[in-house]
Amino acid sequence: MDMRSGRGPDGEPRLSLDAMTADFVVDVANVVRERGLVNDRPADLSRLTLLTGALAEFARDDSVRVYGVCDGSLLGDGRLYPAERTLLARWAAEGRLEVRPVADPRILELVETLDMPAVTGDNFFDEIPDHPWIAGNTDSFLRPVPDASGRGVSVVPRVMPVPQEWQISRKREESDLLASGMYDRRGAGARRELLDRIWRCPAAACPLFGPGRTTGQPLPRHRRGRVLCPTHEVQLTSLGTVPARAQLKVRVDGAVRTRFTVAEGAEITVGRAPAPSDGIALAPWIGEAARIWMSRNHVTIALDGGQVRVRDTSANGTVVRRAGDDVRLRRGGEWPLRTGQLVLLHETVALELSGRRYFFEDPEQGPARPLSPSDSGPTLLHRPGEAPRGRRGRR
Repeated sequence: MDMRSGRGPDGEPRLSLDAMTADFVVDVANVVRERGLVNDRPADLSRLTLLTGALAEFARDDSVRVYGVCDGSLLGDGRLYPAERTLLARWAAEGRLEVRPVADPRILELVETLDMPAVTGDNFFDEIPDHPWIAGNTDSFLRPVPDASGRGVSVVPRVMPVPQEWQISRKREESDLLASGMYDRRGAGARRELLDRIWRCPAAACPLFGPGRTTGQPLPRHRRGRVLCPTHEVQLTSLGTVPARAQLKVRVDGAVRTRFTVAEGAEITVGRAPAPSDGIALAPWIGEAARIWMSRNHVTIALDGGQVRVRDTSANGTVVRRAGDDVRLRRGGEWPLRTGQLVLLHETVALELSGRRYFFEDPEQGPARPLSPSDSGPTLLHRPGEAPRGRRGRR
């Protein structure tokens, strides 16, 4: 029998849920939806059959068995032909395929527990905080790729990427949205038309979507075309759209100390002890050297047309650290900030964009302790490359 056929003696793909005899775990939905694998269809079940044959050839073992874990959304994916959906449902009913609402945790459990390689194109960025062994792994993952003819499938070992933190945040956001029905894997992704709105629950005392909660609302649920209150399971009413927002993190000595958001068309001052009452005061978290160096009003952060802009208003300047080099801003200088870049207000204090695009509960922005009179004192001025020597000016 031709191993490349992908079918076992019974004419079916080599699928088995006997974890003790399976050789590989396969992320079924990920493989079936891999555009460019065999063809450009958004979903094609033949990719799974061809993959099982490729795994038999890869292992040089025609008796190979594949443990398939399938995301539940695939069974209702309208981009598959009706016969393909029927076949998937039959495999699940016959115990050939394990179907989970979200497949990733189960796939990783099998990899960890049974030391069984997983075949997937997923990077599992959202799972890395709980499974740090994934990042940089060279032993536990394979990826399906087109074979030399372009009409078949081969598999190759993977070196799992090591993501930046913003990439982990963005992937975790996707997982949160998916769990709430606010992310469509079969369409354009996040349901922007629903996420950019304020909602009202008909239950007057609702703590999540009641009359007293028109900002910082939590994530609602989307089920069968309806947006629901997760507490009362009743349909929410839209009160209109909300301005876009961006979230920034404040890192001190590498650790995130606080977060804040800026809305479209607004501007927020960040510094040691900003004069605006709604500014972000960093004095409660920073060390003495940073307090001396940093200006009370060090930078302003604005969101304009979806672009976050940083403007330096300090005495000693600001550094934007990006891949490859640093850019120094002097008073009045501006910079369009992108994910992965750092805004250094001092060598120990940095601002960075969160990878998340949607924010459902406003972050705590109050100081860790009250500001002291010394926090509003003068800034020590420095010329570039000059070491601190004494107070020479006030800002």
